[in-house]
Amino acid sequence: MQNYQRSFHALGSDIVLTLVSEAEPTAVFEDLTTYIEEFEERFSRFRGSSELTRVNNGTGVVMKVSNEFSALLEEAISLSKATKGLFNPFILPKLQVAGYKGSWPDSHDQGEAPQYDDRRVVGVDEIVIGSGTVKLPAQTALDFGGIGKGYLLARLAELVPKSITGYWFSLGGDIAMAGRDASGEAWKIDVVHALVEDRMVGAFANDRGWSMAVATSGVTKRRGLTNGKAWHHIIDPRSGEPAKTDLLTVTVCDDDPTRADVLAKCAVILGSQKAWSFLEDQGVRGAILQQMSDNEGVIISHHGDIV
Repeated sequence: MQNYQRSFHALGSDIVLTLVSEAEPTAVFEDLTTYIEEFEERFSRFRGSSELTRVNNGTGVVMKVSNEFSALLEEAISLSKATKGLFNPFILPKLQVAGYKGSWPDSHDQGEAPQYDDRRVVGVDEIVIGSGTVKLPAQTALDFGGIGKGYLLARLAELVPKSITGYWFSLGGDIAMAGRDASGEAWKIDVVHALVEDRMVGAFANDRGWSMAVATSGVTKRRGLTNGKAWHHIIDPRSGEPAKTDLLTVTVCDDDPTRADVLAKCAVILGSQKAWSFLEDQGVRGAILQQMSDNEGVIISHHGDIV
């Protein structure tokens, strides 16, 4: 067995795909890469030709959508309800108001990205889903950025054939894995210090070869300055503003990459006082919280399956 790897840029992130196989799995890599490219074309808010843009431009009326659009939207609705609205796919107008208008890292370069900063934010209960159709509330706008990478990781895992004995996928640091590496060792995911890139603060490993996902969210990366006001990309739906939180990053380990992606963001919004009880109630496998201290140091907290 050997580890085979492909790396490229997509989704505004570095993509790394690793497969364990006896022979180079060229066809599998092609299938995975094509799926990622098609996913971005369909669901990117930064592309004027995407299906997401078409639906956002047709709010208030019934729109025909693909089966995958319906599936992703239903997943977003389910997780919004499970988190009591802390995750809200309608947050896009407030995200654009804050300053995140263009594709990262050029957040101010709008390019072909449609702007919806004059639209309203509502709850997911107002979405009407039919057979191959969806009707969004008028003057709203969906964004799948808070769930898309996790959902995509889950779909990529489904594309892996049984001839592949292990895989490790990273979409901008959100990771899904299963099996073991070519040497028979468990996959291990090191978690980086929020402020010191060459320092590790903990790790997760799939010691029994099980499938596992790790997602990190925080306020240290995608951030900027708009009209003299600092912002980051984690919007609190309760206020419509970038979350006022003492957490720099939250890393969540879970069986489901979609849940891990969403729950990490929700924990950041809640802050250190409420994040632990929230994650415990959600039943995550483990988590690492990195909190800014009063003296500008970082407090590291661990919970669950940490190695």
